[in-house]
Amino acid sequence: MNILRLLNESEYIQVNNQFIKPDYQYASEEFADDEDIALAAQLDGQELILTVAELEEATPLADGGFWLEGVGYLRFLSRESLH
Repeated sequence: MNILRLLNESEYIQVNNQFIKPDYQYASEEFADDEDIALAAQLDGQELILTVAELEEATPLADGGFWLEGVGYLRFLSRESLH
């Protein structure tokens, strides 16, 4: 599945061992430019900002998550998947 679709369908994002609710998440699957911001969130008091190009470089993992150099493990979750 397309990583941008997963992002747009998620309510929470797991970043390594933390679960966050993004301040901003959106990227048009059809019209996104590489430099468009797709995700912005606070993580350990730091701002996490990822562009479309950065997300599309993530490596898919067998468990449904992704590995992103410089960030680590990412997984996109809905409220239902947390229960």
